[in-house]
Amino acid sequence: MLSLINTTPIGIGTYKLDLENKEKTLQALFYSVSKGQNLISTSLLYDNGKIVDLLYPFFQKVKKDDIFLTCHLEAYIEKKEDIEKQLDEYLRRMHIDYVDALQVHNSYVSKIPLLDTYEEINRLVEKGKVRFLAASNTSLVELQELQKHFKLTSFEGVYNLECKYYENIGLLDFCQKNNIQFVCYQALRRNQIAKMNYPFLVHLAQKYHKTQNQILLNWLVKEKNLKPIVKTTTLQNIDDNLTALAFTLEPNDIQLLNCFQDERFNNIEIDWENQGGITIDKLASQFKL
Repeated sequence: MLSLINTTPIGIGTYKLDLENKEKTLQALFYSVSKGQNLISTSLLYDNGKIVDLLYPFFQKVKKDDIFLTCHLEAYIEKKEDIEKQLDEYLRRMHIDYVDALQVHNSYVSKIPLLDTYEEINRLVEKGKVRFLAASNTSLVELQELQKHFKLTSFEGVYNLECKYYENIGLLDFCQKNNIQFVCYQALRRNQIAKMNYPFLVHLAQKYHKTQNQILLNWLVKEKNLKPIVKTTTLQNIDDNLTALAFTLEPNDIQLLNCFQDERFNNIEIDWENQGGITIDKLASQFKL
């Protein structure tokens, strides 16, 4: 069975996979695996569980032990029993025996203390239904508290060229110091960054004869030591993503990417309690073209 350190640098995202063309979507998933991708993150929240259902025929053809699967606990956890109930729903729908990492999608979905929730996830690790504890979309303080009591393997959070919130508050640094792998979603902001056509990014793409997204993925993996998860059902895009690491950015170009960010994201106050404001998982969806 895989550990996270043995997974490919770029994972497979499943949010808003194309369900109207299921055969094409499954073909893309099989193709990704054939090219070596072996990290998948999913949630029962995505399309009301239909994405998880799509992974049932996937796991009929792909051996579960060859895939590192991360699943999210969703709203609402009102008692400890709800945690294993949600996990069992994942296992039943995908017809698998275990998940690799289980994490609370957003801390506000747990109506019981977060430490109690993770104590129960840890019990499920001991039971063999989960292999690793992970976290997602927490504040730095919450992550620090969890790490005091449990050994976390990974943290899934938003990070990209424009939106560096988690770096600015020190959470990336905390993960690196505590051997927690940061898995970043919205790494390309669903192609919104490339659509902006920032002159310096256009120049870098021309300079290295790569796409803008390849420049971004190369920087995220090789410079920032992050694991981006990217959703695509286009075979050419899969190839482009996987060949994004086959070149080296010059130090001055890395510095350009390191220093850039869109201050509009920094001016948003995160609603950690989900009281009607912008929650952290919605942050990178702002300011679309």
